[in-house]
This record gives sequence, structure tokens and C-alpha cells, in this order.
Amino acid sequence: MRYLFSLLLLIISLPASTENWQTVSMPNICTFQMPNTMEIQAGQYKIVSDKLQRQILELPIDSTRVIAQQKGLNEYSKKSFKVKKYARIIVETDYGQIGDYNHIDTKLTATKFELRELDGIYRAEMEKVFSNITAKGKMSQKLLIWYPLKIVNINGISMINISYTRSVNNGKPVLVNVYAVENNDRYHRVTISYRVDNAANYEEDLKQVIYTFKFNRR
Repeated sequence: MRYLFSLLLLIISLPASTENWQTVSMPNICTFQMPNTMEIQAGQYKIVSDKLQRQILELPIDSTRVIAQQKGLNEYSKKSFKVKKYARIIVETDYGQIGDYNHIDTKLTATKFELRELDGIYRAEMEKVFSNITAKGKMSQKLLIWYPLKIVNINGISMINISYTRSVNNGKPVLVNVYAVENNDRYHRVTISYRVDNAANYEEDLKQVIYTFKFNRR
């Protein structure tokens, strides 16, 4: 009975803690909410960030990508850069043809063997990305801890969830959670991350963010 009461209390209290959050709308893709400690990347900081991805990481810029970051970075000032915090919500979408991906309402299932296989594929892919970036000599990325891949159900939608910690240039570890969503002719990726030593600032809020997503069904 105590467990049931705690569970009901949690479910009832979640909306109250997010009711003052900002709603972000991505036309024809999704809406989500972000805490007041975050802001949408914009202005000069976005220009520099895009340049970093394009020229140093040699990765393409997705025109529909939206990045939320810890509040203050858009000021692009010495004061904002001195704050030793890191938090991100990144939403990206790959486009295909009708039927290329499962319908968003499809319930994903897998045996333990299939999960291990998927886990190995995703981990190898991530290690290859980090290795390629480091090999170019412009930035060092290390995969520190890899957590087993899971299939999770968020608001009735099956998602593949991978989680790991990484570091850049031997910096402080960052905890990363990636949620992959198939949506008929689209493949959505939601990446939520924060620096481990900033957990007191972001952990509780960022755990709730994925539950605020509402995807446009295709």
C-alpha cells in the first residue's frame, strides 16, 4: 500500500513540477518542454557551435536540429564561459520514405539475445565515431562507461535507449542518454546530457524531459 501511494504521489506530482517550463515547438516534428535552467541555442553562440561541428568534427548540420543548453551561453560573454556547467537537449530527425521505419505506435520487443546484438552494434558505432574524431587530432573523445541498451516505453511509444558517459579532451565526464524513435518515414533522436558533477543542477529535471515529448504521428 505504501508503494502504491508513493507511485500515485509521483504520477500526480510530475505535471506540477513542469507546468512553468517553456514549450518548444518543432513544426511537423514534435513539441517538448524544457526547464527554466535551459535556453534554445541561438545567436553568435549557435554560429560558433555550428562551425565547430562542420569544420572540426566534420559533421553535417541538420537544418531541423534544435539544441537546448544551460541558460546563459547565448550571452556569449566571458562571464557565461566561466560557469563550469554543461547540459544539453538535442533533437534531430532523419528523413526517409513512407514505410522505411516502424509506425510510431509499434510496440518494440526483443529477446535477451537480440538486445545484446543491438547493444553491440550501437556500442561499436559509437566507439567508431569517437575514434574517428580523435584520429583527426582536433579533439579527443573517450567513451568511459557504456550501459546496456534498453527498450523503454515513454507515453505509449517504444524507444531504443542507449546511455553512456564520455569525456572530451580528458574533461569532466558527461552522462548521455539517447532515445531513438521510429515514425514511419522519420527517425527521431533525442539526446539528453549533463556533466556528472552538475547532477545536482540538472539530473532531476532532465530525467523528466523525455516524458514531455509529443511527436507528430506520420
